[in-house]
Amino acid sequence: MGDNRRKRRIEELILRELGRVLLTYPKQSILNKVTITAVDVAPDLSAAKIFFSVFDEVNVSDAAKALQDEAKFLRKTLARTINLRSTPRLDFLYDESIKRGRRISELIDAAVTDDEDQV
Repeated sequence: MGDNRRKRRIEELILRELGRVLLTYPKQSILNKVTITAVDVAPDLSAAKIFFSVFDEVNVSDAAKALQDEAKFLRKTLARTINLRSTPRLDFLYDESIKRGRRISELIDAAVTDDEDQV
């Protein structure tokens, strides 16, 4: 149980620090439009899946490439700001949950509108 709490704290710390770094030191302008949505750290803390979303006008593949290009810099920056024996490897994955949620909301709105029109 203590390990699970520690893992969650590390995930929250990485989430907060990566968000701060992307806002403060973006090496590529596209990174200003990236939001880190979640972090999932492996139980042995060797790797971290970093889930991100982008604003609508940004191409997801371009943002993913920019993040992978900057992964080494981001990992070094994390190593300096968080106190861990070793800093996890960062793997960036697009978070589709926001997109899916928006689509479901649109479908619900359309269904409600259809019901109101039938009454």
